Amino acid sequence: MALGALYIALDLRAKRKKNAGRLSMLFTAGMGAYLITLGLFSILVREGRISSTMYAAVIWAFTLALIPMALYIMAKRGTRASA
Repeated sequence: MALGALYIALDLRAKRKKNAGRLSMLFTAGMGAYLITLGLFSILVREGRISSTMYAAVIWAFTLALIPMALYIMAKRGTRASA
């Protein structure tokens, strides 16, 4: 959870200095929220307060939301994957 909060704070600060686009900032906020939720749900699963099915559903929902956004940002910047 701390990693997600730290990621949001540092990356958004760096992007403000570079005048990054809104989509890039939205992706950063989404990724930070993903990390915070991942940490929180990991704790709740360990304590037995939620089921692993709920944990998996939420993590997959975040992942499926972030993948298209990441692909769009990569295509917009002209970034190519290298093997």
